[in-house]
Amino acid sequence: MKFVQVEVSTRCQLSCFMCPHTIFRRDWINADMDLETFKKIPFENFDFAHLQGWGEPLLNPNMGEMIEIAKKYCKVGLTTNGLLIDEFNEIERLDYLAVSIASADEEKHKRIRKCSLEELKEKIKAVSSKVPVTLAFMMLRDTYHELPQIVEIAKEVGAKEVIANNLDYIPSKELESQAIFLQSVDEKPIEVAKIKAEKLGIKLTVKPTKMEEVLVCAENPINNCLITYNGQITPCVYLHLPTKSDKIVRVFGGKVLEIEKVYFGEVWEKKSWKRYSNFRKIFERRKSFMLSLLPTEIPPLPEPCKTCYKAYGV
Repeated sequence: MKFVQVEVSTRCQLSCFMCPHTIFRRDWINADMDLETFKKIPFENFDFAHLQGWGEPLLNPNMGEMIEIAKKYCKVGLTTNGLLIDEFNEIERLDYLAVSIASADEEKHKRIRKCSLEELKEKIKAVSSKVPVTLAFMMLRDTYHELPQIVEIAKEVGAKEVIANNLDYIPSKELESQAIFLQSVDEKPIEVAKIKAEKLGIKLTVKPTKMEEVLVCAENPINNCLITYNGQITPCVYLHLPTKSDKIVRVFGGKVLEIEKVYFGEVWEKKSWKRYSNFRKIFERRKSFMLSLLPTEIPPLPEPCKTCYKAYGV
């Protein structure tokens, strides 16, 4: 396997209106991964470790030591809300740093993220010479047209890349209208952003705005996995949620659904990895469909993946 995502914390200082941490706050488990659990992760089996799940990783008091442990075996990166990056002394030891940004407009950013865009930009400027920075921008119905300005901000703060993501996990019916892939949108701002990015030397990745089932989703369980805050192996964040319930609430196709969480056991048990291997084989068979010379039926998606928008390319 190539990529392990590690949920080092489920806590967060912010209350973004589209985040499950906000929607499910009464049921949320606020916790940090302990150091002993982290040490049991077989980083030697991976090329890259991404230290972030459903929370703000820099809130874990052991982050510095965790980076040191993982870097003995593989490259290390994380995604952060950015509030603590100028206070984190080990930031330059990272190989990759993604900072979430919600809007190119100060007041709108405050409404969405409950924090100042201008202050965040100054924090990014302070570290962008020490570590490669990517801006992670979530395209909402109310903000996707700002993508050209987000590219300009990337240049201003010294970021190398912008990744424009979709609202691909919809935790409540009220948020469904914010997902641009569920409606017809003007693609012109995206095209303008691509031209601007090329001109400014900023790498730009824009997630698709049209749905189409893919053989293997971008989470790629063939090569990737997630280790939860309490040491459970699961394919991705979309099949795990740090709540007290054993179900994940998601909106799909206009319906509010409850999906069983998917775990294969503790990270330190060999049988857990074997169970996960059986899950991965489903996607290996789907991928092999592309190489088949004879007509064959595509193996169906696992049941919990059928109602996940990631399985449809967005």
